[in-house]
Amino acid sequence: MKTNAYPSKYAAPIGLYTVGKTRFKWYNLAEDPAEVLLQDIQSAKICIENSAENFQDTDDLGFVILHQCGEHYLLLVCTWRSENELWESVYYNGSGTFEIWDRNKTHLPTYCVWEMGIVYHESQAWKKHLGTFREESDKKDYLDNFFEGEV
Repeated sequence: MKTNAYPSKYAAPIGLYTVGKTRFKWYNLAEDPAEVLLQDIQSAKICIENSAENFQDTDDLGFVILHQCGEHYLLLVCTWRSENELWESVYYNGSGTFEIWDRNKTHLPTYCVWEMGIVYHESQAWKKHLGTFREESDKKDYLDNFFEGEV
């Protein structure tokens, strides 16, 4: 049985995105990141700003991956909670607006092969950050360290 080949995708850093006290690095992930529409980015930002996670009041660092999957998107919102574990909320816009992706299962998907390129970079950048005194200049170094490229 032959299956279709999966094309490569491209991770494009968009910049920093701040929600209250939480600062995120933003990545668009797509076959062609130029096709990620501004209105879809805005819809994703509204989702994060109104999230039950209340990023407004949490002093945290992390990253966002807006992953174009065909006509829809997965929105991965990841924070470090100032520790060594990555915390994640996943949203899906299959209904036209971003909604939490209910993954209440024993064995569930985590990151796809394209997302893992970004996650690997971020884990290495965070590991480096954990070895610092975590002063504001160290946080800036982490936030300035983006990944860009084919995954």
